[in-house]
Amino acid sequence: MKLKTTLILFLLALVGFFILKFWLPGFVIPYINFTFLLLLSYYLWTAILPRIRQKKAFVKYGIGIVYWFPMFLTSIASIGFVLIPIEKWPHFLRVYFVGGLFSYVVGLLLPVIFLFFADIVRFFEALLRKNSQNRAHKVSGESIGRRKFIVNTGLALGGLALGTMGFGMLHGNYDFKIWRYKIRLSNIPDGLRGLRIVQISDFHLGTWVSKKPLIEAIEVINDLNPDLVFFTGDLVNSMTSEAFPFADELSQIRAKHGVFASIGNHDYGHYYKWKNEQDEQKNWDDLISLYDGIGWKLLRNEHQLITINDAKLAVVGVENWSSNPRFPRLGDLEKATNSLNNSQINLLLSHDPTHWDEIVKDFHVPMHITFSGHTHGFQFGIESSLFRWSPAQYIYKHWAGLYRNESHERWLNVNRGIGAIGFPGRVGIKPEITLVELA
Repeated sequence: MKLKTTLILFLLALVGFFILKFWLPGFVIPYINFTFLLLLSYYLWTAILPRIRQKKAFVKYGIGIVYWFPMFLTSIASIGFVLIPIEKWPHFLRVYFVGGLFSYVVGLLLPVIFLFFADIVRFFEALLRKNSQNRAHKVSGESIGRRKFIVNTGLALGGLALGTMGFGMLHGNYDFKIWRYKIRLSNIPDGLRGLRIVQISDFHLGTWVSKKPLIEAIEVINDLNPDLVFFTGDLVNSMTSEAFPFADELSQIRAKHGVFASIGNHDYGHYYKWKNEQDEQKNWDDLISLYDGIGWKLLRNEHQLITINDAKLAVVGVENWSSNPRFPRLGDLEKATNSLNNSQINLLLSHDPTHWDEIVKDFHVPMHITFSGHTHGFQFGIESSLFRWSPAQYIYKHWAGLYRNESHERWLNVNRGIGAIGFPGRVGIKPEITLVELA
């Protein structure tokens, strides 16, 4: 019966698709997304319904309303996407709707996978029943408990994922953590020992819905009494205008010898569909002007020499360079170090950590410490004194924390980011403020 009903719904959805394709083509993509979620939701509901059928009416209907309410919101949003583009939605609504929808999809997919596996088991057991009636009885008795366990496990994991991600949006996104490292460099001038460097990365200000957590983060940064502050790219999600409301707060970051920044892949504005080249160029010009306005020194394939206690330190900054061809490869370390020959310690700002492994660690001009970001630690994982894991480690060789190249004594710190992109939350991987002290 469940299979028959599912097939009927699928055929109705297919008919609806062809009707919209010819009469209302603008609704096709929202319709496909909505229909996919509807079919998954119905498929999962067929596993939930037998478990609540014997409950009291108010419990049964209450669970039904709670279960189907997200789909009701999704149906409204599917229409809204066409009538009002999402970039024109109120900022708060846009950020948390996307985060809530992502959490809902994850919470839906996990139990659906388990339910699908349980149905496959039932299908093969049905084939066995055709071969042996006696054995079928035995297998059926065992399989009921097995399938029930599989489905219940999936339902539990889906609920856990939904609750965890909800908590990650409401709390984890602004639960800042300070990571402290003391890096010992050979032949370091005495005048640079004890130098305090604070690194921040990946603000993604388009995801921030309030100034309050940013003000708190800046207070933490300033209380660390930094000699230098490094920001390693991705100030915004797509457009420079996302940073405008926060400019005054960003200008309050203080460091004895300056705040320096590099460019991240999101800063170029390539993830937004501009009307014309002039608008895209203006977005870039606005970014440069913004950095000038807040008093941060943006390093674009260049360096700045600083004298501290009679010691020469170079802060080098490159534009984005990634081993992944999907991201810009505009970083030019050769250009950035041109005429750099008087420094005793070189510190590099390079957004993507793959740059370090591919080029920086073996570069003929030694970059003693490279500061990167980009990975966010996937905004999801487990970190403890005994164990750490994140999906980021399957994508990036260096995904979070401090790394050392022994042969050249060159260091890399990958900041987990202080903001979020896509999913406006964090689970297990806290937003990071790094303090590095030279020794």
